[in-house]
Amino acid sequence: MFKATVLLSLFIAATYPCFSQTAPKDKVSNLLAQLRTARPDTNQLNMLHQLGSYYLERHFRLNKPDLDSAFVFFKRENSLSTKLHVEAGSGRLESLCSLGTVYLSKNMLDSGKACFMQAVDFYKKNGNKQQEAKTWERFGKTTELANWPLVPANLVTEIIGAYNNAITLFIATNDRQREIMARYNLAHGHFKFGLIYLAEKDCIQAIEKYGNSSFSNMGAIYFILAHINRYRGNMNKALLYILESIRRIDKSHDTTNIRVRQASMFGELAEVYDALGQTDNSVAWYKKTLALRENLNLPLQQKYRTAGFIVKGLIKQKRYSEALALTIGIEKRHPPDDNYDKAIITQIKAYCYEALKDYKNAEVAYVEMMRLYPKTTADEIVSLAKYDIAKFYITQKKFERAAFYLDEEISKSAAVTRSRDFYFIKYKIDSAKGNYLLALQHQYLFKQFSDSIFNSNKSKEIQELQIKYETDQKERNIKFLTKEGLLQHEKAVRANNTRNLTLAISVLLIFLMCLIFNSYRIKQRTNVALNALVNEKDKLLAEKQWLLKEIHHRVKNNLQIVMGLLQRQSAYIDNDEALAAIQNSENRMHSIALIHQKLYQSENLDLICMQEYIDEMIGYLKDSCGLYNRILFEKQIDELYLDVAQAVPLGLILNEAITNSIKYAYKPDEAGTIYISLVSKADGNNQLTIADNGPGLPAAFNINKVESLGINLMRGLAKQLGGSFDIISEQGCIINIDFKTEIFNRVTAKQK
Repeated sequence: MFKATVLLSLFIAATYPCFSQTAPKDKVSNLLAQLRTARPDTNQLNMLHQLGSYYLERHFRLNKPDLDSAFVFFKRENSLSTKLHVEAGSGRLESLCSLGTVYLSKNMLDSGKACFMQAVDFYKKNGNKQQEAKTWERFGKTTELANWPLVPANLVTEIIGAYNNAITLFIATNDRQREIMARYNLAHGHFKFGLIYLAEKDCIQAIEKYGNSSFSNMGAIYFILAHINRYRGNMNKALLYILESIRRIDKSHDTTNIRVRQASMFGELAEVYDALGQTDNSVAWYKKTLALRENLNLPLQQKYRTAGFIVKGLIKQKRYSEALALTIGIEKRHPPDDNYDKAIITQIKAYCYEALKDYKNAEVAYVEMMRLYPKTTADEIVSLAKYDIAKFYITQKKFERAAFYLDEEISKSAAVTRSRDFYFIKYKIDSAKGNYLLALQHQYLFKQFSDSIFNSNKSKEIQELQIKYETDQKERNIKFLTKEGLLQHEKAVRANNTRNLTLAISVLLIFLMCLIFNSYRIKQRTNVALNALVNEKDKLLAEKQWLLKEIHHRVKNNLQIVMGLLQRQSAYIDNDEALAAIQNSENRMHSIALIHQKLYQSENLDLICMQEYIDEMIGYLKDSCGLYNRILFEKQIDELYLDVAQAVPLGLILNEAITNSIKYAYKPDEAGTIYISLVSKADGNNQLTIADNGPGLPAAFNINKVESLGINLMRGLAKQLGGSFDIISEQGCIINIDFKTEIFNRVTAKQK
């Protein structure tokens, strides 16, 4: 009965979970890291509870030895929740129930019960019947699972009493769904403890009370009734109840763990069909079961056992290669974790080898299977393994070896179908040994069990049930197809509408494209005309540029001619003042000529680069005055571009100031330095500074009363620039001109 109880326990876990939500495995390491630095608050309580629940679930679901780890975290949770006075949620009451679960799993029964009873007393004292009922139910299920298969008699009473208390309290709170599941748990407990009559009675009472209701949990009641009747050999009733169970869950809108429930129900239906000898139906439903279980977080044993049943069915259908491929495939997808898993997969391989008549490997696999299985008689899966190896040895006519693996416990712990098969093998062994009296007895028992499963009335009833179920399925399919037809009609209407709309949009798009194309052609013709105009304009601009360059070139040449004439004229003048005036005029003309030279040499006919202009002017003045290296020039010139209208007066100011410094700041044989600065200031203005380190201006110098042509010329030119003129005598003479670039934005754009 072990396999059955495991299946039923999993059905319980799916329908009404025992444990609180656990942390996913990939988050456990993060939780442990966070816990080291967490403050003692409710957040830490949640971490402790998640970690404890994770290790507790590994113990129950995966049979991992993690109870000590779970105990440590739940103990810390209990201490912290007591300190923080947190009762609900991940608080003291939940930690008490979790600790109780650990104690019961470690066979510390008194401590486990004491923890649960503390929670029960608290809820009872505070009048919370709903939580009190849940705690009683949880205590019953935990005690049942933790002590199976060897449950002491006193604990059986505790478990049954806990379920009855839960039922009474759920009735008091009018929670019918929970009441039905508590009744299921009670029936399941009676079944596990061998009290099958009471289990059936529990289910009948639930059906009498809620059979006509639409509660989704009623499917669980019909499920266990099917299980009971299959073990009794009442296959007609078993089929009736399991089909009703499936029908109920199909109608249910409760999607919580529905796939786990379906897997259990489909597996039960497959077993009923197998017992009835309907191999095709059995294999089909087992395949549905395996497909569900492979996607669920269930013990690997369940996936392996389901695959094993499929393999046996395929062998009956003589589909040996498919059976072996399925075995290899599931082992590859889900490698075994422990010896129990290895034993099951080895058992399935033995089926395949035997079917393929590879008897040597089959025997090796069967022997290895028995070595890996635990040495117990309370495990139905082990009993089935003993039956399988005994049956193999009988086919090999090794009756002594077959008898070694058979014992009466196999028939006592198995269902009617298994007892039938057991007595058939015993009949074969006794006949081979010559024990004819025992052989007749075993043949008689075999026939009795076979007759209890199959008789004419039962066969007729089973056929009627199958016809009814198939009819129901067909009606449902017809309804589905009708609904599908309506949907298809709606889809066709929508498709027609969509097609018409698409056609209309396409026509509109074609019309728009024609308009766009026509606009494009018009625009193209316009662009051709515009391009012709632009090309003509560019041609005229280029000619204009060349004309302007030619003009500047000729102006510069004319100025050079005038300068040449002045130089020739100076050769015939003996008056020093006249010669000086002519020399000054030559320098001023050169500063203007230099600007025109820069303009016709540059691509830009509007702007003068003052850095290059000042460098060339200084070079000219050094040569014309014969300075050589006597006077040095220090410059700080920003990259500044000025329009001709500003460059000419600025050049004349520079020429006048530098010439005055050369003549008056230093004696003919005296060395000195002239500082020239043209920088852009933060306020947007430009500042021109010419300074020397000569003796400076006379003490009585007054710029407003001076009659010097040079100074008046510079002052007038500064005014023409729209700037200010200032002259200071401080360790030499300093001339400052502040002015603003009138075409600053246009200059910047051209520079860019």
